[in-house]
Amino acid sequence: MPFDGSDVYLLANRLGLPDIERIAARAGVMSVLQITAYYASRRVRHTVARVVEHQSGAIEMQLAYEGVNLEKPIRLPVANDNLEKIQAVLLEARFGKLGDQANLSYDERSLWLIQQAAGTHAHGILVAPHRPELPYSIIVNAIDAYLPEAIREVPLRS
Repeated sequence: MPFDGSDVYLLANRLGLPDIERIAARAGVMSVLQITAYYASRRVRHTVARVVEHQSGAIEMQLAYEGVNLEKPIRLPVANDNLEKIQAVLLEARFGKLGDQANLSYDERSLWLIQQAAGTHAHGILVAPHRPELPYSIIVNAIDAYLPEAIREVPLRS
């Protein structure tokens, strides 16, 4: 089967999460950053982490794990400083103009779908976080440093 990334793109929907475009368009929402972590080896659970920034100043991360039956995603606060640093890195890397990292396949150890939405605009890219190619590595390193909960690997139980 040729690589089209559809499994990665459809993961949030399979976990019952609404589209980030719908979340970003809600009253009081300033921006949404979503990181979908997809693991080919299936030794850990696929994860969707969504950071929602509200006009009130509240910033919250919602975490959903494939195979974990939760009525609602786990919710964690995010420090304003951490979100600002991630947003600065995305701006520096020209995230809005980036396409997917080249030569991706389902054979990658892991794939991240990084999406950002505000108002009616949304953009996303697929990256292989273990392949350090600029400018993707700058984004991957920032997520690792400032939002480590978003990419925390949760093992499958044997």
